[in-house]
Amino acid sequence: MKHYFLFIAGLFVCVFLKGQELPVPRNAQPAFEKGTRLPSGQPGSAYWQNTANYTIRASFDPSTRLLQGNEDVEYVNNSPDTLHRLVIKLYPNYYKKGGARSKEINPDDASDGMSIKSLVVNQKEISGKDMVTEATNLIVSANINPGQKVNVSIFFSYVLNKGSHNRTGQVDEGSFFIAYFFPRIAVYDDIDGWDLYPYIGSYEFYHDFCNFNLTLRVPSQYVVWATGDHVNRAEVFTEPVLKRILSAETSDEQVTVIDTSDYRAHRKITRGQEINHWQFEARNVPDIALAISDHYIWQSTSLVVDNKTGRRTRVDAVFNPVHSDYFMVLEDARKTIEAMSFRFPKWPFPYAHETVFDGLDQMEYPMMANDNPIEDRAESIELTDHEIFHTLFPFYMGINETKYGWMDEGWATL
Repeated sequence: MKHYFLFIAGLFVCVFLKGQELPVPRNAQPAFEKGTRLPSGQPGSAYWQNTANYTIRASFDPSTRLLQGNEDVEYVNNSPDTLHRLVIKLYPNYYKKGGARSKEINPDDASDGMSIKSLVVNQKEISGKDMVTEATNLIVSANINPGQKVNVSIFFSYVLNKGSHNRTGQVDEGSFFIAYFFPRIAVYDDIDGWDLYPYIGSYEFYHDFCNFNLTLRVPSQYVVWATGDHVNRAEVFTEPVLKRILSAETSDEQVTVIDTSDYRAHRKITRGQEINHWQFEARNVPDIALAISDHYIWQSTSLVVDNKTGRRTRVDAVFNPVHSDYFMVLEDARKTIEAMSFRFPKWPFPYAHETVFDGLDQMEYPMMANDNPIEDRAESIELTDHEIFHTLFPFYMGINETKYGWMDEGWATL
């Protein structure tokens, strides 16, 4: 997100402290002593990160905004510590009635939060006193030894907010941006242990690097864009649409994958099943997000991001055609990725695609951006550029945005 005051404050601190030895935070000193971190900022010889593999099967009903599903998680405790609990983030509880929030929401968006229908840890059903919800944290009794893998299965559901947008929700009649939609195991790290910060809306997020396998079921007239590779697109899209996608992925030219005319006969887009199953896979990313629409057009192109290998990144602009400024977003996004790959920081863009979606926020996700339309040309360029640069900060660097949001906001703005 765009926070200029954080950038200016960070710049002031850097100038003021130039040449001075920085104080060592008390919670970081033990990490230096244990060898997990070095004062230089590099990982120490004993550094570790926990991780997980998520298999998520969900369905979304656009008419009721009900999202429900189940997930199987293989969580790996790479730490040297025995964990006596699991902390699971339930971000939709931001909209729970009576919940703590940094700003008011529309009463119509106040909900029951995320419902957990069942929770199983290593084949043991968890209930009663072994699980307690504290704001957006679900704390579960567990015993996980160093190096141990634990299997977690969760059935969940909630109703997506229609208004009061804070990084997620319904955009218009037929379009939705859905983020932070599944229960996820919180970060346990060598500095603070479990991340127990509740999500109250004003701060952002801190997640482990994980692998995701997502299957989303939606009615056939809707198209889905998401973090990760669309692994079953040949089963979902018709041949003409699939050919356009493949053309965009191999060409520097701009391709209109889906136009307004295609929606007039939606069978031209998907193969006509009543319900489509969209499957996406993403590896080594801190999060996933998805977007859905039954009327957005899709413009696409690609570019070589690594001259040594010839690897290309596909760039997408997905938007409501009434927003005329969005017809320039594709080229702006392409130029941003080109600049990142070859000029600053001169580092090949890491993802296979980057999709900029016409939404109601200014927020970044791995391979996705949820950007509101902006008529001012300069501001539109800056927004596109800024959110894509978040690929480096925080998604590649793994910054704890909850505590140090000024870092990734400042760097992305710079």
